[in-house]
Amino acid sequence: MNAAASARLLVPLCLAACLFGCGGAAAEHPASSAAPSPSPDPPQVEYLSSASTAAGFYDIVLHGDGTGNLVYYDYGTMQCVYLSSQPNSDHRDESDTSFLPTVVGGAWALADSRHLYVLKDTCPFANDEALEAGYLMRMEHSGQGRQTVPLPSDTRLFGGCAILGEDKMLTTLCQVKEDTSEEWYMAEVDFDTGTIRRRLDFEGASAVQLTGACARGPILILREPEKERRLCLYDVEQDALEPIPFDIEDETWCLDDTSGTIYCLEGSEICRYDVASGQRQSTGRSLPAGDWTEAAVNEFVDGYLSVTLSGPGEEDYDRIALCLATGEVFRPGMEDEGKPVTVAAVTPEGYLVKLGGIPVKYQDYTPDGVPFENEAFLSHYAMMDKADYWNDRPNWREFTNLAYEKYSLL
Repeated sequence: MNAAASARLLVPLCLAACLFGCGGAAAEHPASSAAPSPSPDPPQVEYLSSASTAAGFYDIVLHGDGTGNLVYYDYGTMQCVYLSSQPNSDHRDESDTSFLPTVVGGAWALADSRHLYVLKDTCPFANDEALEAGYLMRMEHSGQGRQTVPLPSDTRLFGGCAILGEDKMLTTLCQVKEDTSEEWYMAEVDFDTGTIRRRLDFEGASAVQLTGACARGPILILREPEKERRLCLYDVEQDALEPIPFDIEDETWCLDDTSGTIYCLEGSEICRYDVASGQRQSTGRSLPAGDWTEAAVNEFVDGYLSVTLSGPGEEDYDRIALCLATGEVFRPGMEDEGKPVTVAAVTPEGYLVKLGGIPVKYQDYTPDGVPFENEAFLSHYAMMDKADYWNDRPNWREFTNLAYEKYSLL
């Protein structure tokens, strides 16, 4: 197969990979989130957990030629539109503020109160230098004022980032040498100067994931050859790693990635561990009594701790969401298109939820280069009241999706 055919084959495969992060007795109006992290100082490091702001949510749509566009879900108007200053444009070139020149290999949007960011991984197998390029991009919420820092061609980006002092970005990068050996390091990205600086080398690491942050710095999961994964804090002032005393393989805790708080079980008691201070205290809540023999902590969302309680039998389990403010137990279990309905962002209007997906057709290729029509799924978002979500009532409200009206991957 020639290079052009290889590129045609690879782009749809990369695109397909990118397209695919309670009961009736419960209270009608869920309480507000649990008490904030005990650390009294405002964080100097902010972990970016989603592409949501108080006004709306950002996402990326992909095209069959490997380019993409930013779209915006407006919470006020309940419309999804291209993030474009040219509403009558076809949005397919760099004159449009929504256009992204390449998303092959994976690209995702993140936001804070000041900026919108796009992170795009290097894809060394696209047989097209322009499509292969990786980059880190910062812009205004309107899509204007872009600042782009290109990734070196030998460097991979695996996601997870934090903003340091409102201006610079911290993320983990992996440089792949000619002999295929890897060097992982903590990178500091300066959008104003267009530079990337190595802050700390993770010597001997085979993978490093930035998974949250506290006031002192990013929280990392490190993997080393023939060793168990470990949880660490990167102290930005000391420029050093500090172990966090929780076993990665243990299922009795989870991290609230934006506050730097770990929620953990001590028997049936629920405790809170502040990573920045190293202090542990009780939340004053416990798991409900019952016949369960094991408990696995799943996630923490907006003051609710999700836990799976298991009994002796394979089918004997109960997934609950415990409100840490009131102690009430909820059992949300909604599905859409066979997939769980999950909270994508907490908003002033309620929850932005992710549904099962919107099917779209696209042209794919067999290993021999023969074209055929395949199906992928675009992200599908809607809004829900908090009370409806926790009480398992599927009353989500759809956006009018103007961006998808004429969308096609074919």
